[in-house]
Amino acid sequence: MSRLKDRGTYLCLAAFVAAFWFATLTLRPLFNPDEGRYAEIPREMLAGGDWVIPHLNGLAYVEKPPLQYWASALSQWVFGQNEFGARFYAALSALVALGCAALAAKRIWGEEAGLRTAAMLASMPLFVLLGQLLTLDMSLTAYMTLALAAFLAAQSAPPRAELGWMLAAWAATALGVLTKGIVAAAIPAAVLALYSVSARDFSPWRRLHAAAGGALFLAIAVPWYALAARRDADFLQFFFVHEHLQRYLTPSADREQPWWFFVPVFLLGSLPWTVPALRALATDWRRAPAGRFDAALFLRLWVLFVLVFFSLSDSKLIPYILPAWPALALLMAGLPQAVLARDLKRTALLTVGVALALGLLCLFAPAHIADSERSAYFLALGKPIAQVAVLLAASGLYVLAQKRRGVTRSAVFLGVGWTLSGLLFVQAAAHVAPVYSGVELARALPAIPPDAPIYSVRTYDQTLPFYWRRTVTLVAYRGELDYGLKRDPGGELPDIEQFVERWNAGSNAYAIMDTKTFAWAKQRGLPMREVAHDANRVLVARR
Repeated sequence: MSRLKDRGTYLCLAAFVAAFWFATLTLRPLFNPDEGRYAEIPREMLAGGDWVIPHLNGLAYVEKPPLQYWASALSQWVFGQNEFGARFYAALSALVALGCAALAAKRIWGEEAGLRTAAMLASMPLFVLLGQLLTLDMSLTAYMTLALAAFLAAQSAPPRAELGWMLAAWAATALGVLTKGIVAAAIPAAVLALYSVSARDFSPWRRLHAAAGGALFLAIAVPWYALAARRDADFLQFFFVHEHLQRYLTPSADREQPWWFFVPVFLLGSLPWTVPALRALATDWRRAPAGRFDAALFLRLWVLFVLVFFSLSDSKLIPYILPAWPALALLMAGLPQAVLARDLKRTALLTVGVALALGLLCLFAPAHIADSERSAYFLALGKPIAQVAVLLAASGLYVLAQKRRGVTRSAVFLGVGWTLSGLLFVQAAAHVAPVYSGVELARALPAIPPDAPIYSVRTYDQTLPFYWRRTVTLVAYRGELDYGLKRDPGGELPDIEQFVERWNAGSNAYAIMDTKTFAWAKQRGLPMREVAHDANRVLVARR
């Protein structure tokens, strides 16, 4: 009866968290640049009808494959061209990754391990944040986790089911390649090779069903690349050499970081489970008996390879290591229960400590924030941070107060507390929207005559085209749009003096510029009227 009651409690908590997970998608504007970019490309697919070559601001943009753009265009068509429609696919991908990891844990270590995996994964800050933001990393992680779960299932499946699981793994890998490129195939292949050498177990290669799986992979992944190469002779060189090899091996993307960059990302991004995470990676490296697939070793190598692979790159961004998180949650959930029970007590104490630190921050930080327009936005975060502190304190103290703390029950209640706290914190970003989004400028000018040009001068806020439902004319700005501008030079005014000449000659136009350019334009005496401004930019109209 007790176990049945716990299942009912867990089911209700899961339903509540899932509902809140989707409800928060509409409560904050899109972030510039990533969310604006990945919302605008699908919008332009719907508006322009080109489903082969993605376009950004009306220009060819082939840095990434189109699978997420297709899916996001579909969700915008269903739910509307708004924040919910734009973010729905990424948020759904997070739940897919969560479900795949939980089912894999259940299959390997039992039902309660599956519950712990879901609770731990859903509550880690990196997973919550990227499950709520519109980027490609969560959908890539979902497909890689599906491939990982299917591969693990195939290792213990009977012969008839083995083929089905492996075909699912091949198909998921192909969908990952259609999401973010060859990294989706390179990581699993490298981990399999490392596992075979370290475990001296080559039996997984015999279960790959490479002929059928490879054919399925090629049928899914290759057609778009072939169509894109046929449309643009430079595509293959740009996509595979510039966007993959050069980005990884050189600082061409201007994303250089020290080799240890992902160490603090790992430690903070895996909160509150950092102690069991480190334990899961550092202990129990004993080789499994000969002839038996060692799932724990494979998962451990998966996590470590992702961390090392991206640490060696000259291009580093925080979301890159997200594909390690589901495997990490699996490893933690599979720790011996006596060990995990001690670690969960430490986790509960850490949770209370974080709550106390956030409470002190709310009390004393406002007195030390400088008085400026930008600081006023951050002062508004006091109330939601206090709410997060209360929620974390409640979950941590509840677990500590239990006389008989089962590891699964403790993990679930700590996980729910941290997940809801993470969602509240992400939702609180709405208070500082003018710092990271152009939504306030868009609202200040909700209706623009179709024949009135909009110039984006020395800057490009990627959220504005999405909110205005139209592209802008770039002035003295190229950035990541360089590839498309080389093919369509008419999409820009390359020189600021050309803009001044056209602006002075026109009668009905708008321009968006940063504050320094605005001061320069006033000094030049350009005829303009300020319509609105935010923390970073100014919107002006031709007088």
